[in-house]
This record gives sequence, C-alpha cells and structure tokens, in this order.
Amino acid sequence: MVRYLILVFAFFPLMASGQDWDYGLAEKLSAGVNSDCDEVFPLLSPDGQSLYFTRVQCEQNKGGRFTGTDIWSSQRKGASDWGLASNEEALNDLQNSTIVGIGEKGDLFYMLKTTSTRRPEGIYLARRLGSGWAKPTLIPVEGIEPNEYFSVYITPDQTAMIISMNGPDSRGKEDLYISLKNERGGWSKPKNMGATINSTGFEMSPFLSANKRRLYFASSGHPGLGNGDIFYCDRLYDSWEIWSAPKNLGDRVNSKSFDAYFAIYGDSVAYFSSNRENQMDLYKVAVREKKTLADEDLRKYLTDEEIQSITGAVLQPLFYFDVGETELNDYQKQNLIRIKNSLVDEKEVKFNVIAMKPVDANLATYQTRLLNMLDFLKEAGIEGNRIIFSVQQMGNTQQGKEMVRIRFYK
Repeated sequence: MVRYLILVFAFFPLMASGQDWDYGLAEKLSAGVNSDCDEVFPLLSPDGQSLYFTRVQCEQNKGGRFTGTDIWSSQRKGASDWGLASNEEALNDLQNSTIVGIGEKGDLFYMLKTTSTRRPEGIYLARRLGSGWAKPTLIPVEGIEPNEYFSVYITPDQTAMIISMNGPDSRGKEDLYISLKNERGGWSKPKNMGATINSTGFEMSPFLSANKRRLYFASSGHPGLGNGDIFYCDRLYDSWEIWSAPKNLGDRVNSKSFDAYFAIYGDSVAYFSSNRENQMDLYKVAVREKKTLADEDLRKYLTDEEIQSITGAVLQPLFYFDVGETELNDYQKQNLIRIKNSLVDEKEVKFNVIAMKPVDANLATYQTRLLNMLDFLKEAGIEGNRIIFSVQQMGNTQQGKEMVRIRFYK
C-alpha cells in the first residue's frame, strides 16, 4: 500500500520518571469499600474495573476477626465510584493473605501469605483458570528468610520485585530491596536499594510506576508530616541502587497520621491508605501532569476518567513492542479495535500516537511502527485527520520492550 502522507515528528526528551504531578485533595472512598475494619494495600486490575485490597481484623474475613487478613475486591460503579466490596474467598484461608502484584492480563495474582502470628510463609502465585483459581504455588526467592520481610510489590510484567524487610545490611527498621527475574524465570537475591532511599526509620509499601522508573514508598525516616509519609524518587542511570533524593508528596496526600500503600494509575488517579480518621481506610486522589510555559505540547489531554465518562469504557492506550519490531500483533490489533469501537463516533476526540525512542536508536523503525498503527486505525474507521504523531526520547529499554502510547484530546 502506498501511503501519501507527510508526518511531522516531534522530538523532545521525555523521562516519564521525571514527570511532576499536581495532586487533588485526598478523598475517602465510599462505605462500600471502607468499613469498620482496616483497609490497606489497594491495587487496581489492568482493566480498571476491579479494586483489590486487604481487610484487617474483620469479622467477615474467612475464619473471623482474629484468624488473619483477607483479600477483598470492589467493582467499579460508574466513572468514579465503587460498589459493595466482597471477600475473595477462593484466595483466602485461615492465615493472612494480601495481593502484592497483578499480571498485565489480570489472570495472575502474586500474594504474600503469613501465619496468624505474622511469620512470613512466602510469596505465592495464583493463576486464574476459567471461572476459578488454581492452587497458589510458592515462589522461591533466594535470600529471604522468615521474619525478614514486611511488604512486597511485584510489577505487572513480573520482572521486578521490591521487598521491605529488615535484612543483614539494613540501615533502619525495614529497608527496601530489589529482586529481578532472570532469564531462567527465577528471582535474584534481594539487594539493598541504597542509602538515598533507605534511612534509620522504616521504608515500606513500595510501588513502581508503569515504566519502572519512579518508586513510591512510605517512610518514617525522611522529613514528613506524620509518623509515616508517602514519598517518591526516580531511578538514575538505569541503576536499581542509585536514586534521586526522595520527595514528600505533600499535605494534599500526607497527613499528621500514618499514610502508606500508594499506587498510581495512568495520569488521572492514585489510591492509598491512611489512618487519619483513627483507622486505616482507603483514599483516592486525582493526579494531573504539571504543565509549564516551556512545555511544547499544550493540548488539553483527556484523563482516563474523562475518557471513561465519554465512552463508558476503560481504554488501554499502551502498546509494547519488542526492540526493532514494527508489525502489530493480534493483541495490539484487538486493543486498537476496542479503542476504535469506543471512539469512532466521538468525532471531537483526537488521537496523538506517541512512540518512545531510545536516544541512539534508528528513527526509521519508529516511523514504520507509527505508520502501521495509522494504517490500522484508518482501515478500522478512524479518519486520518483525527490522528497526529510524535516520537519522544526515552532512557534505555527495559526487558527489551518499547512503548507506544495513545493520548486523547479535544
């Protein structure tokens, strides 16, 4: 097919880890999620329709109030509310269970399980089979010993695990450690993430941004507002042990009480847990990327929630390609069809298709990648005048993957 099209590719450096965000005021989730019990560790499903969290000391937990913590879930109700939570009975037992990671397709759950005395039993992987779950299997991690770890987070691509534990070289109560999956599918021995992050206090409840460049965590050892605040820092030089100085998220998120378990999704919302009202409840906060006069792209991009209010659906605008790959695979085509079906009649909504390019990579690969996405969208029924393109520079690739993102604007 001959393509009579002149593309103007915009180049400007984008290190997603260096983005700054404006935070709205923290908003407590509804009574359908929060209860008289403690709620912690909120994680959102990949499709944005399910919110998973842990309930502590709850009579409705499996076995009752004093037998352990249970995994609960709530289903999205409208654009910004959640329905009545239910116990994920198939994943719970008479011990403590917490979801610490969800696979990219939502069919894999990583769980931290401990005994009733909170002695670590291990990190387990549960696989969804049809309408049920297979029996969870233990995930061995060299260097983790009983009573060492306090919390864990595993990235959706299942390549990085961050552990809060009191290890032999910890600087304080609990430090953050990194374990990476190797080519054989095993996990490396955890390494301390360094003195910039870890302090003489505790560091816990880690969460990594989608590109694994920004780390969120709770700490009592860095200057804050209460007895535990939420901070973030950015990876430097592609190292897991060299980080920028931690920054406090400020008083719109943190309080004079204990704040932790922060998880951010897309460019519109984050969830966290706080005992600012005397017990641990779940909160959400709206987030938006800060814009400055120096920004080259001044379009008004729509947030995930704004898109959902228009289409009634949660879209997945991220596409991952192997290095050098330009052709769309079946999963990417299906995702583009879902986006097309949701927006084909919303003529005022336009598309900016953004390819992330390493500094020293060949531009032609990314041009071809974008043109293939253009062809597919046009053939599917999206007019060409609704689509623009840009190529943005990124750091080195992670695990051989490069991202193309669609941003929507009016």
